[in-house]
Amino acid sequence: MDSVAIAPEIGARISGVRLDQLKPGEFEEIMRVLLDRHVVCIEGQDAIDPDAHVAFAARLGDIEPYPFGKPLDGHPGVFRIIKEKDSTSNFGGVWHTDSPYHEIPPAYTVLRGVDIPSHGGDTLVASMCAAYDALPGEVKERIDGLDGIFTASKVHGSGGPRFAIGDVQRVDDGERADQVFRHPLVRTHPLTGRKGLYVSACHMTGVVGLPDTEAAELIDELSQQIIDPRFVGRVRWEPGLVVVIDNRCVQHHALNDYHGQRREIHRVLVSDGMTPSRERQEGEVRALSH
Repeated sequence: MDSVAIAPEIGARISGVRLDQLKPGEFEEIMRVLLDRHVVCIEGQDAIDPDAHVAFAARLGDIEPYPFGKPLDGHPGVFRIIKEKDSTSNFGGVWHTDSPYHEIPPAYTVLRGVDIPSHGGDTLVASMCAAYDALPGEVKERIDGLDGIFTASKVHGSGGPRFAIGDVQRVDDGERADQVFRHPLVRTHPLTGRKGLYVSACHMTGVVGLPDTEAAELIDELSQQIIDPRFVGRVRWEPGLVVVIDNRCVQHHALNDYHGQRREIHRVLVSDGMTPSRERQEGEVRALSH
């Protein structure tokens, strides 16, 4: 198994492995690269079907069905991300981290390329750890201990979506979408102990204890820090590519630059059972248990 970095601060492409036929030690090596690089792009997985997709994802933790989209028939943990040829909007077309609007947000996103455009449709990824490391000391002091206010209401709330979401099959649950959760703006990764920002502007309505205007300015400031080109990499999709994203330290953005072509990605969300507030407890670094 070989791995090559895709950008200075984030991402690696892995080749020479079959996820449906993992040899002893290969899963542990994938996890080692994932924890180091935050995103892994595993090539040559054309033989992977939904069952194998879910089976691999389940090795990372507990499968978490997506509450606001209809799953693939017979596979409640698999969500189809689709943009048809005649559509102009796509799902995930803004910078975000997946589903931070839960008490326990998903630790990982496992994606599988199914129908890939001949050009375009890549996914940008950004390291929230590298972004935090590069902050001035006074900014780190300012945000340490602050909690962001996270909700699905902007995208899926009872007032209607404010962001386009492509051709996915929606499930309306306004009551659930309007729920609000507090998570720290600075997360300590439970497996590495590394600190990183935790910001997802399209899923945030404020910062606890700050006036609305000040909170909005801070969220924007941190969001711009995360997507600084120094911390960004590009996932170049191809059929059969499997991508694992560590949501605890990564933002991503699905590019919408392939009009007239169809794109379908299958997504599985995985929980590790840890709340961000629990992760923040000083010195807590769990041993890798999978």
